Amino acid sequence: MKLFSWLKSTVLVTAIIPAPCAWAQFQGQWNFPVVPTNAPPTVQIITPQEGSVFLLGSSFDLCADANYFTNPIASVDFFAGTNSLGVVSNSVERSRTFCLTVSGLAAGNYKLTAVATDTGGISATSAVVDISVVSSFPPKIRLVEPENGAVILGPTNIDVCAAAYDPDGTVVSVEFFEGTNSLGVVPAPVTFYVTNRFGIFPIREPFCLTWSNAPAGAYTLTAVATSNDGLTATSAPVNLTVVTALPPKVRIEVPQDGSAYYAPAKVSIIAAASDPYGTLASVAFYAGSNSLGVVTVPVVVTNLFLVEDLYSLTWSNVPAGDYALTAVATDTAGLSSTSVPVNIHVLSPPPPKVSITSPLNGQTFLNAPLNIELSAFERYFTNPVAQVQFFAGANSVGVTTNAPYSSIVWSNVPPGAYTLEAVATDQASLSVTSAPVSITVVSNRPSGFNGGR
Repeated sequence: MKLFSWLKSTVLVTAIIPAPCAWAQFQGQWNFPVVPTNAPPTVQIITPQEGSVFLLGSSFDLCADANYFTNPIASVDFFAGTNSLGVVSNSVERSRTFCLTVSGLAAGNYKLTAVATDTGGISATSAVVDISVVSSFPPKIRLVEPENGAVILGPTNIDVCAAAYDPDGTVVSVEFFEGTNSLGVVPAPVTFYVTNRFGIFPIREPFCLTWSNAPAGAYTLTAVATSNDGLTATSAPVNLTVVTALPPKVRIEVPQDGSAYYAPAKVSIIAAASDPYGTLASVAFYAGSNSLGVVTVPVVVTNLFLVEDLYSLTWSNVPAGDYALTAVATDTAGLSSTSVPVNIHVLSPPPPKVSITSPLNGQTFLNAPLNIELSAFERYFTNPVAQVQFFAGANSVGVTTNAPYSSIVWSNVPPGAYTLEAVATDQASLSVTSAPVSITVVSNRPSGFNGGR
């Protein structure tokens, strides 16, 4: 007889096997845990990051994260290519993160790896991290004027400016280009210094030149900075357009983007439009590609000292659907521009409805006979409401045409229990009946009644 114990789903299981011959059968009925043996460790470099650049003569920390499954990590060996940079052995303080300080690397490009070895002698190698060591950092530069995408009225003189600096030296000059054509070289401007209680600080002016009489056309500008050690850097390109006339400006003020209406809708569209260097001829309105109309005469309004020309039209009987509204402004020179689209939603209307708003359901009236005001509210009718007729049971008690807030006075109502309804009829002869309202009319105040009308 044999006694066996093992963990199954975090529960200690103990079994007594009566005979050796039963072991094979017993083993087949249970899934014994399989403990991995000789599983390799894992390792990855966590610093420096891929693509890091270091200055010649400086040092940096080279760190790796190593983890194990079977045996603890014994050491991590760091490499630059095939050359070992050093070995870091495990300790209580460094059970997972292994670091060493690297210095003295010559200028060049390096592929860093880390090899983790556990106490069982099994090793794993990290992914490669590429770094560079340079004798000098290149300068940095960006164009600050004009803005990318600028549209400028010309021919005209254009100021072109760049901000440039060198992390480990000085920028001695900046050359500006339009495409491959040099616009000129600008030497380093004078550096001004300001002093406050925190110290003395340099104020570096941007590198600027004036591109004279730039003709109409589309251009791509770049700037190349040169440092005192001869390294160069090129800015990101800036695109601009020089035009002989600027197009008008237009935007839709009403409706707002996302507005919703019930069909058939009446949508008022108002656009503000202007021409900086000319005269506006018209504003055309569109729903998608469908023209809604053209407006040539604006309404001039003043808002907080700002004078605007507003162009408006009304789009009537709009069916249900989603629409993108735009306005196209055209000046007398034939230049045009289109507004940012405004999206609206026209919803299918709910069914027509009429509701009795007075009296309230279950209300009791005292001191009959008396006069009772009957009121109703109508909405969602496609056509105007022609009349509303009030009924007490099957008897008509009055008709009114003052929709949508219909009201009559039911005179000399005798005692009794009444069921009131309102029937609204529109100009297309569509009739809708309200929900019933039940009231009670009594001739005098009941005994113990402390209420009121």
